[in-house]
Amino acid sequence: MEYLTNSDRACAVAAAAAHELNNDLTVILNSVTEVLAAAGSEDPSRPMLLDLRAATQRCVWKTSGLLSFSARFSPHPVRASFEYLIEP
Repeated sequence: MEYLTNSDRACAVAAAAAHELNNDLTVILNSVTEVLAAAGSEDPSRPMLLDLRAATQRCVWKTSGLLSFSARFSPHPVRASFEYLIEP
């Protein structure tokens, strides 16, 4: 039974971390999109901003995959603080 509890805890920590990462990626993606909209087509930073946006979108896609994966292994969600989940 202890193994199952540790497994549940590991899944919860991974899901919480993925949610936090997804929040940060959303801020980055929105900021880059706004800067791109304000930059002209001849702006020298445009290619770098397009690369940054594409990389951020790939990270969002990967994070969404992690969240979907963790949801499949957590049939009964539990409310707990992040600190509680990482306590030894």
